[in-house]
Amino acid sequence: MAEEGAEPEPPADDEDVSRYGMVALTPLGLYGVRARMLEAGVDAPAVGDLAEKGAEALLDGIAYFPEASAGAETQLWLGRREPAAAARELLAAARGSDTGAPLRRLRSQQALSLVGPEAEGAVREVLDDAELGGLARVWLAEHGASDVPPPPEEMIFWLAIDTIAAQLDADGEPDELQGLVAGLTGRHSGFFDAAWRVDHPATADVLEAMGRLHPDKKAAKEARKAAFKARSRRSG
Repeated sequence: MAEEGAEPEPPADDEDVSRYGMVALTPLGLYGVRARMLEAGVDAPAVGDLAEKGAEALLDGIAYFPEASAGAETQLWLGRREPAAAARELLAAARGSDTGAPLRRLRSQQALSLVGPEAEGAVREVLDDAELGGLARVWLAEHGASDVPPPPEEMIFWLAIDTIAAQLDADGEPDELQGLVAGLTGRHSGFFDAAWRVDHPATADVLEAMGRLHPDKKAAKEARKAAFKARSRRSG
């Protein structure tokens, strides 16, 4: 199975393919397969299921959707709401310190990127929020807003930890994350000296992952030491 326009994965069993062939389901066929899956108790979401639900249900629901499906679901959700109201709802749903919160914030940021300039007032309301202030500054900068206050250093490092935690949750440890990790530490000298002090629930886990992912052995060792300090800080 594959999304429309995408190449299907290679068949797992060539013998079955040679015996039975391969078929492409029509829209009616897809509907029928999904109906049977739902009857069997299988979770089989379809684009549009979340359009009338709250922002938290949207962000949790699309957390592991393929990119195209997540974008389509978000567009439908936004189409039923005024931009400012949608932005406020997304930002409120993005708060939290639970394990799923970083990925909710990432999905919220991606959803907000689809909202027009009418949302600027709502986004500015959270500039001083410890969890959302960095996200808000990114949105304002991307939309060419003026008078965007520079983030305090503490917020920069918190956002870095939060972003990597979200990427780890979404994708595991893909090769692309290596570039993000190397670039981040390259732009901020002394990154690990400051990062282990970040008051984020995922700090130690993120630093451990950075130790595994960083291509430079010296930096990887610094990341592991920082992770140890972060765990000692939280346990103490």
